[in-house]
Amino acid sequence: MLEKWLVRHWKALCSGCILTGIAIRIAYAERGYMAFGSEWLIIPVAFAIERFARNKSRSRGKRCRTMNRSGRS
Repeated sequence: MLEKWLVRHWKALCSGCILTGIAIRIAYAERGYMAFGSEWLIIPVAFAIERFARNKSRSRGKRCRTMNRSGRS
């Protein structure tokens, strides 16, 4: 089950981890100490963007199929 989830969401997971790592290093360089800030929200935001994009593409696909059935292109 975990493997299936990883395969399905690998793009968001990889991009979120890379961007979070970069943001943490920048925040540490600016602050001078490790803290829990908004840079840790990059991974959940990456998953939210992925979900929005998947839902958008699914709704676009449904709309195209219904238009083709009615005779319009």
